[in-house]
Amino acid sequence: MNPRTISFELLLISTWFLGVMAVKFILPSLPNIAEQLHTSPTLAKYTISIFLLGKATGMLAFGPLSERYGRKPFMLLGLALFSLGNILAFIANQIEFLLFARLIQGLGVSATVMIGRAMVNDMHESKKAVQVFSYIFFSASIIIVFLPMIGGFLAAHYPWRIAFIAMSAYSGGIFILSVFFLQETHTPDKEINLHLSQLFSHYKTIIRHPLFLGYVLCSVFMIAGESAFNTASSFLLINTFGLSKTTFGFLITSLAIGHLIGTLFCGRLVKKYDLANMMGIGVSILAISALTMVSFVYVGQINVWFIMIPMIIFYIGTGFVMTITAVGAVIPFPKMIGISSAASLLINFSCSALSSAVMSHLPTYTAKPMSLLIATCGASAFLAWFLLIRPNKKMKMVKNTLLTA
Repeated sequence: MNPRTISFELLLISTWFLGVMAVKFILPSLPNIAEQLHTSPTLAKYTISIFLLGKATGMLAFGPLSERYGRKPFMLLGLALFSLGNILAFIANQIEFLLFARLIQGLGVSATVMIGRAMVNDMHESKKAVQVFSYIFFSASIIIVFLPMIGGFLAAHYPWRIAFIAMSAYSGGIFILSVFFLQETHTPDKEINLHLSQLFSHYKTIIRHPLFLGYVLCSVFMIAGESAFNTASSFLLINTFGLSKTTFGFLITSLAIGHLIGTLFCGRLVKKYDLANMMGIGVSILAISALTMVSFVYVGQINVWFIMIPMIIFYIGTGFVMTITAVGAVIPFPKMIGISSAASLLINFSCSALSSAVMSHLPTYTAKPMSLLIATCGASAFLAWFLLIRPNKKMKMVKNTLLTA
């Protein structure tokens, strides 16, 4: 690997966890935000939902635009929007203005996460791309491990606004580095039609493909389960279970470690198994861990560890599902990598925002609603793999057998 490639991948890694940072840094402060902005816990929790909504809706524009004009300009735009959103959040003195700032943050992240995935798929074929994604996810996960602890520390010792200034400074620094060192990976295609009717046709074609749909639905239900936990966790663990913000930060860190482990194993196993089998492993972990947690909760086990241990295992599954989806969703559309990546992420983050919004209106004085929602998501992810990806794999095996007979 030459130095230029190393710097390119390091820049991608540096942008990879902006969305996680934007959630983990403020989770411990949600009760304080509700109190200081004189708003309800529901509206405070909506700071997660509105961020995810922005993260989803930006995909509609950034995917096609990056196909037409190249990837780099929109990576830079995303970093600029993320920095701006953080500055606006810092000066917010009303919950409505804070929600607007979070929307801007989400739009910025939608560009960085989509462009990052498209750039990797631009440069590598499918199995190699899985290994590169595994390396990037693993490296980013090492940093993500520390984000909840940092968020807990900031919430315990500083006003909640400081977290937004820290995020703005970080993304601003990455913006400057990207201007000089981020390489373009896609030749602009002037033939891409940006008329709404044509874009709608592209998205319709992509979304109706059964293999695309299978990989994306696995990821959708995975991220919906994550969002339900993220939205409820601070109120449940801090207010209901009485944990300190520092302890909360350490527990959330354990989830990142679980994701890191899953990503590491995925990168190793992809050399031996195909993408369909790897996804099967991931969704099985999601389903088993989520159903175990809801079983504990509904038989009266309310210890924090009966929630956290299944969630750590759940996050091991996310390491598989996220890595495989990043490649599997674009395989049917090699000439529309940007648009298919955008479609995948749009569906993912829209459902994530929906899950967060639903969880915002459910009670958090008990773990039952949260655990039931996560269990539903885990079981649904397994069904999506079983009904859409597994049959496709069998059909491919039959065709190969007939061709070699």
